[in-house]
Amino acid sequence: MIRSIRTVAAGAMLGALLCGTALAADKGALAAAIDKVAADAVAAGESPGLQVAVYKDGASVLVKSYGSADLELNVPVTNDSIFRIGSVTKQFTAVALLKLQEEGKLSLDDTLSKYYPDFPRAADVTLKQMLHHTSGIHSYTDDPSFLQEAGLKRTTDEWVAHFAKMPKLQDFEPGTGWHYSNTAYFLLGGVIEKAEAKPLATVFQDRFFGPLGMQKTALDDESVILPGRVSGYDATGPNQFKNAAFISMTVPGAAGAMRSSASDLVRWNAALFGGTLLKPASFKAMIAPGRLNSGKNSSTAVPKMEGFGPFEYGYALFVADVDGHQRIGHGGGIFGFSSSLNEFPKDRITVSVIANGIGKDVGAGKVADRIERIALGLPPKE
Repeated sequence: MIRSIRTVAAGAMLGALLCGTALAADKGALAAAIDKVAADAVAAGESPGLQVAVYKDGASVLVKSYGSADLELNVPVTNDSIFRIGSVTKQFTAVALLKLQEEGKLSLDDTLSKYYPDFPRAADVTLKQMLHHTSGIHSYTDDPSFLQEAGLKRTTDEWVAHFAKMPKLQDFEPGTGWHYSNTAYFLLGGVIEKAEAKPLATVFQDRFFGPLGMQKTALDDESVILPGRVSGYDATGPNQFKNAAFISMTVPGAAGAMRSSASDLVRWNAALFGGTLLKPASFKAMIAPGRLNSGKNSSTAVPKMEGFGPFEYGYALFVADVDGHQRIGHGGGIFGFSSSLNEFPKDRITVSVIANGIGKDVGAGKVADRIERIALGLPPKE
């Protein structure tokens, strides 16, 4: 009897060992496949450099860097390199607003006029509509003068006053359509500053970056000497790049001024999707699609956009389907940089990719798409 028990126990231990070995082998094969995709992308000129962080079931599959951080100095990208991440910033803005609502300091049903009474149509637009891109507020990045003014350094309120004088202020009546608006998210940053009586950089540091150990992450300031800062490049042709134009980080603000690393963004997703940042009701609202005044899902008003399939838009998060797998996340693009941060909650997979290149067929997005399909066990997209 004792011998049989020992035999069963030994068999169980051997089975567990073999299972663990198989899982390790599978993880190794997955890491190798992802590694090849990223290395091939840099070799093919899809970006001068990349950072990649892929996690499954809360554990690292691959965290690795590729290519050049500075083409002129021939400096390699490392896992400690720091990139601008563009519009991935927006979800930090959204979570800050949700936290303030949880604390009773504001309501997403407040109108913009409570914080910026002199901004055109402010009494007709709610913070919720601004988060959902259904406010109709015209995006300053669509304004013809944007590139000429991108190098100017101004305070939040100075930029708001400038945006209030744009030739085009409204794309449609509030709540009747959907259009991506950087102006709306910039204004939301100003709302946070007024509600907290602190600069947005301090709010983000105190609420998010410090507590989560995001040591490479901050609202960027181009005047700061920053060890590990990566140079950004715009694509001019196949495997050809030029230095990105200068942009003051006061311009994107809460819509896109953050700098970070791929690993830091995984920390963020772990907290956001792990339930440590928001109450369940707030998170549920964050990933729910917006509603138009008619009651229809705001996705019904989304114009067809090149490179995008069907999606719903919550608060700074795109919710889409990838061959039966729910994907929740956002990408970013800013002069010389691109980023992609996506979560597959049911598969427990996080994919974070940042690139110091941007342009047609260049940057983080398409590389991330290929990596995601490998991580999900899907065939390459034709």
